[in-house]
Amino acid sequence: MTIKYNICEKRHEKKMTQKQLAMRAGISTAMVSFIENNKRQPTFFVVASIAKALNVKFDELVVIKDNYHYFRQ
Repeated sequence: MTIKYNICEKRHEKKMTQKQLAMRAGISTAMVSFIENNKRQPTFFVVASIAKALNVKFDELVVIKDNYHYFRQ
């Protein structure tokens, strides 16, 4: 799952509109729309604000890939 999918899914579970989420997170409605439509990648602080607004843990929204193999020599 991607960040955009997780944010959208959690927002729907909470029965929130994009506008409501934006207001609670302190970001613009356009930013929520851009994130959910994969037009923008949110910063750490934006994801943290969204997680707080949705009352979920940060790691429920973030997808961490194991890139260890890129650093091996």
